[in-house]
Amino acid sequence: MVDVAVGVLIREDGRVLLSSRPEGKPYAGYWEFPGGKLEADETVHDALARELREELGLELLDSTPWFVTEHRYEHAHVRLHFRRSHHFKGTPECREGQQCGWFASNERTPGLLLPVDQAIVNRASLPEVFDDRTDTLTLSRTALQATVVRDRKARWVGARVETLDDVLKAVAMAFDFVIVEPENFDALLVDGEPRIPTYVNRAPAADLEKWQKKGAHGVKPEA
Repeated sequence: MVDVAVGVLIREDGRVLLSSRPEGKPYAGYWEFPGGKLEADETVHDALARELREELGLELLDSTPWFVTEHRYEHAHVRLHFRRSHHFKGTPECREGQQCGWFASNERTPGLLLPVDQAIVNRASLPEVFDDRTDTLTLSRTALQATVVRDRKARWVGARVETLDDVLKAVAMAFDFVIVEPENFDALLVDGEPRIPTYVNRAPAADLEKWQKKGAHGVKPEA
């Protein structure tokens, strides 16, 4: 298992930074979120900051855990630690012969995205404050008790969860997010990180930053 730090850098206009894989690496020419392997004794944030500095000339000021997923490629089995950030300095410089650019979720990259990144580009624009009035979030209340056919008209689909087993079922069903009660949040982490973008129920918008530092994607205030 190879541990990899992956950065979801979000510009003020909501676009995220993507780059192509340089020649000589597996999947050369495919596009992905920037990042790289953790070195000995590095935290995920430190590894991501180093990779962004070395490969793209960016200074990462802060980042928060988003979720962890695993993927088996032909050349490696990787554990991807995604972190989000709005706080960085600099203009991306392609220092390894790659291409890079800022993209909205509905914009196509010049080349194919890596398989694991395709759905994650869409997740990157999940709102940080869950609003029940929005028509872009579909919450399935019975998703964990039955086979669910994803409503392709909805941009995101999620479920309410109470246990880690519920979380893992939501991951297996390729849901985009889950909603948890505040008192259950810590128990639903795996080694201190979420397995899927997570909203904290009944948390006010004023507490968004506090929960994001713990690993939440966002909050769902009381209606």
